[in-house]
Amino acid sequence: MYCTDIMMEEHENILRFLTSVRSMCCKVLDGSELVSGDFRNIIDFARNYSDHHHHGKEEKFLFNEMESRMGAIGQNLIRHGMLVEHELCRAHIYDLENALKLWDKEQKTIYKLDILEAAMGYATLLSRHIKKENDVVYPFAEKHLSKEVIDSVNDKVSAFEAETEKQGIQKKYLSMIEYMIKTYGAVEDQHDLL
Repeated sequence: MYCTDIMMEEHENILRFLTSVRSMCCKVLDGSELVSGDFRNIIDFARNYSDHHHHGKEEKFLFNEMESRMGAIGQNLIRHGMLVEHELCRAHIYDLENALKLWDKEQKTIYKLDILEAAMGYATLLSRHIKKENDVVYPFAEKHLSKEVIDSVNDKVSAFEAETEKQGIQKKYLSMIEYMIKTYGAVEDQHDLL
């Protein structure tokens, strides 16, 4: 199994989570209670599964090889494309965290708007980002990196996966996805955003 197969499986998990984020935001817009703890699940999932667990493997293993071995094309694709979008995702989560802190002190409409904007901004950006990685970045890496480099990345990803499995990372966040979908449902209609 290629490292990109594992990463694409994680993309499917993340996309399932994002459908629940969209649904949760829609329910709040329709008048349901804004449950701070469930919006904090987005922060937890984003930082620890999407970012540390998934983006960590991309940034430490695959993207480093692409930047160092593919010249200007690889550097531009990674440094000025994928890594910029990773940072934008982090910015949305930072904004969400700040909006939730303000909401917890005083439940003003503007703070609710900020929460929804940050959550939806994150969901939309990451959904688009995943499509680019699945359709362009991963196939490009598989085509242009040597077998030896791919094998090395595969070994590093496998070791990382084994270590995080011991820590229960995958189990925790797959359970969170199921909780969020059970609680909020899933909105999969992207209105051609992708």
